[in-house]
Amino acid sequence: MASSIQHHNWSCRPCKGGHQHDDTDHNTAPITTNRQAANHDGLHVMQPTEEMLASELNKLSLEERAEAFDDIHCVGEELKETPGMIQKALADFEEMVKKDRNAAYEIAMTQNRAYVEDPSFRLKFLRANMHDVGKSVRQMMNSLQHKAKYFGNDKVAREITLDDLNEEDKNLLLSGFYHVQEERDRTGRAILHWFGGMLGRIKPENLIRVAYFVWISILLPDPVVQTKGLVTVYHNASRTGKEFVMPGMNFIMTVSNATASFPVRFSSMHYCLQTTEANLALNNSFLGPIVNTLPLYSKVRSRFHVGSIIEIQYALRGHGIPTDTLPVDMNGNIREDICLAWFYNHQREQAENNCSIVRAPGSTKEDKALFSSSLRTAQTRQVARGNRHVPFDVNPSAKPTEADILLGRGRVAQSWPGNSNFRRFLEKHSAEYDMLPRNERKRRTIELTQELGTKGIRFFEETESGEWAKIECSEARKKVSQLLRTLRKKK
Repeated sequence: MASSIQHHNWSCRPCKGGHQHDDTDHNTAPITTNRQAANHDGLHVMQPTEEMLASELNKLSLEERAEAFDDIHCVGEELKETPGMIQKALADFEEMVKKDRNAAYEIAMTQNRAYVEDPSFRLKFLRANMHDVGKSVRQMMNSLQHKAKYFGNDKVAREITLDDLNEEDKNLLLSGFYHVQEERDRTGRAILHWFGGMLGRIKPENLIRVAYFVWISILLPDPVVQTKGLVTVYHNASRTGKEFVMPGMNFIMTVSNATASFPVRFSSMHYCLQTTEANLALNNSFLGPIVNTLPLYSKVRSRFHVGSIIEIQYALRGHGIPTDTLPVDMNGNIREDICLAWFYNHQREQAENNCSIVRAPGSTKEDKALFSSSLRTAQTRQVARGNRHVPFDVNPSAKPTEADILLGRGRVAQSWPGNSNFRRFLEKHSAEYDMLPRNERKRRTIELTQELGTKGIRFFEETESGEWAKIECSEARKKVSQLLRTLRKKK
């Protein structure tokens, strides 16, 4: 049976589901955690990594250790916030920023002060660090510094879009290195899969830029990802069929230093290792250092699953991860028919909004053609295979979050958090808007609407049936223009 590696000297409390923390799925046969019972040749090569994780867990208090186990077993609670808690954290954040500013922050302040002072931007770092203000401020400064390094100073004070990726980045994105699972885990957390077989064949800067785009621009705008964290699953299955090339230590450290600055909290991290010839030794030689570079919070939420593909999938199910939509089937084959469906769905949603993707100056027709062609090819392939995960067949019902904007005169709309942020956002730009010539004001309202869209903010209006419906970008722009005029009249 598979061995989900753990140590019996790690104390743990019963989880909130009422059962002990073991690798037992109520609907499947138990998965043994006994290394001798697993009886896999070469399993001993994982011992250094196991001992490292055990040592880190032993540094925690009993309460911290129990929280880590709850998160790994998909019974942990999301970050609880109150308006007063957020207000105090943001005030403390501002005070610390005044004392700890770096060059990248100064550049961002010069380019777009509203961006780095936006409460929603700063709140991402606070949530990633469980409202530890000191860590949050340091991470924001490091994030801006790495953003400037890998994307350029001119992009440090705005959201990163698809057009900010170069050709090599886009090829890596379309290679299927990352996969966002269609379903979420038992507690509603998003699940990100990644395939390590390509690591030794790519450049660290390409992976960093793609990781930033996927983690920050696609996943993080979802408030649930911010408050509940992200689940990651590593697969040693090969996507290319080429011989595995192990990444060097310089690659690992470069990528780890950059991604540590991203405001993403990993609530559990799973490493799936199939017991094929020489596979364990090869994977352990680079996965051990990767895990060792993680922050303590993420490190102690790491779990290795060793065995056959069926045993590994049973183990994942026992940790609350649904297996019906995994990117690897029960035979260990990559499910090519769904590997990019998540990305095409994202692109479709951005196209529907007609403003969420800001095209960078100098972007080429070839870039547009590349993605249009890739999108059509994948859609045609999926239709031909008769798979139900066809990107453009699904039209999920949109529901407003507290970050979105509700249009209307009712009490709900007036008191909605997103509306308050919307008014403050436009108040910061109203003076500039009033000074523009009349023939340039429309262009400015388009830019402001685009800026909101890149932050994942959407506009909703109430229908006759009392439900909230998302409106088109052109209508949203009109609302931006209308409110700017209203603010000018109040002056």
